Amino acid sequence: MARSTKVALGDDFEEFVRARQHELLRAAFLLCGDVVQAEEHTRSAFADLALHWSHLKDESPDIEVRRSLYHEPKSLRHSDAHARKVLEGLTPKDRAVAVLRHFEHRSEGETAQILGIPVGQVRTRSHLSGGVAGLLEDLAAPVAEQDFVQAAAVRADEKRRQRRRKGLAVVGVAAIVVAGAFVLPGRDGGDAQPGPGPRPSVSGSAAAEWNSNSFDLFHVTMQVGPTPDQVWSLPEIDDIVRGQLGLPPVIDFGPDTAMPTLTEIGNSSAPVRAVMLRHVDGGLRAVLFRPTMGAEPYVLVDRIPLVRNLDPDGNSSEPLEVTAIADDRRQVVFFQPNKVLVLDAFTGEVTSFAVPDSRLEQGGWSPDGLHVIAASATQRWRITPSTGAVERLAQVAYPGRYAVESGAADEMRILDFDERGATTGSQTGPRLFGGTEGATFTNDVGRLAACGFLGEAAVNGIAEVRSAGPREGVFTIDVDSARPSRLLAASGAQGESVGSCEVLGWAYNDRVLIRWNGRHLLAWNVVTGALQRVSLLPNSQDGPLAGSAGSTVALAP
Repeated sequence: MARSTKVALGDDFEEFVRARQHELLRAAFLLCGDVVQAEEHTRSAFADLALHWSHLKDESPDIEVRRSLYHEPKSLRHSDAHARKVLEGLTPKDRAVAVLRHFEHRSEGETAQILGIPVGQVRTRSHLSGGVAGLLEDLAAPVAEQDFVQAAAVRADEKRRQRRRKGLAVVGVAAIVVAGAFVLPGRDGGDAQPGPGPRPSVSGSAAAEWNSNSFDLFHVTMQVGPTPDQVWSLPEIDDIVRGQLGLPPVIDFGPDTAMPTLTEIGNSSAPVRAVMLRHVDGGLRAVLFRPTMGAEPYVLVDRIPLVRNLDPDGNSSEPLEVTAIADDRRQVVFFQPNKVLVLDAFTGEVTSFAVPDSRLEQGGWSPDGLHVIAASATQRWRITPSTGAVERLAQVAYPGRYAVESGAADEMRILDFDERGATTGSQTGPRLFGGTEGATFTNDVGRLAACGFLGEAAVNGIAEVRSAGPREGVFTIDVDSARPSRLLAASGAQGESVGSCEVLGWAYNDRVLIRWNGRHLLAWNVVTGALQRVSLLPNSQDGPLAGSAGSTVALAP
């Protein structure tokens, strides 16, 4: 399907891509050994670059596009026996060093900069002899050149659309009459900083350890989060917490993963802990993760065929919102053109509510759990499943207690909503975000968490303390108290890639669950600043292979 593109890209972007696309595609092939996967990784890397082209084109685009390409460890699938013998004994990071040094002929300094590791580590990881360069050239030679310009632009818009999700509150916010607006309290001093804590041993230098120290910026307690390598040095949640959360070390499935269907299971009161999507011929199907079902926790929802949603400009998004699961862990909502679908996971019953809006794509459950808020780019709706009522709303609405949105000059506002999702006012926040992405989640004690793109002042302020300037971060604040607000910024190398962080909910009232670097689910303690690894999620950069998982994961409240 032809799509228009929102990302403004000029001739300079086209020239840059076409001058490098063959070399990067061949490098991606050496990293994974599969042409289809290499094409997907290359397309995604150029898409990440396209999203930030306006400010990266005059800086270091060669480094940045490779940071995106090389940052995710890739499984090795080379069919060549000699290649496997040479490469399969290497870790993904060692393999990346080998390709950068012996195939792309990058310097030690450039390799260190791309991978986010010290030059000393580059030297110690360079296990391959210089003669391997010829082998790598021979392996990559058959890979034919492709044109990634248009594909990168389209993928960039898809990523922006998938991650943008500013929330329904953004629409019509100028019409809100703000009564009693106030500036949120800043730090009152003495905020505890996270200690290093016990960490598992990590090969390599101490640079693999995350620096958890905090600093003050605009009266907000700031931390720069871990790089992809440093994530592995974080401690895991313990077995007691894991059991309480109902989240296993891995929440993912592959094309060959067998799973029962909802029809086969019949009635079951097993609660839904998470919802995912699975690529099938002609579209998508929802997958329920129900850990209390034992050996077969993944259940395919065969009763609801789903398609990707399209906005007025033709940008697509997956038909699953991170706010899809109701508090009862029984009902799940899906948004499709001209209808809202509510699944009762216990009985398998699906109820369809007709909504005269072909561009529905966002929404979730209202704070009282009795209504569904649905929206497109121009319209908002309230659906009451118990009565079947469908009401078009003239005012701003949101499926949550608060929603963060940004305005001119990086001005942050926090919008208030009642139990039915209707707006009741707004408050002023710190000047941190130039734009928001994803949903705003509020816990039981009124503390919110939201992700956004950092404004210029915040980027520059962080760069003065840390050498790399992040572009995204997770903000949290207790709106009704004087407790200090916090921001966890994505590390510089990671933060150049859209979707580096996404809030997925709360674990208890002091820990927010964050999708970090696309693959990792982390728990961030908003009191101490400590981070823990929770689970591995589907790889958001994987292509839509039949049977594979989609990128969206919704966690139950």
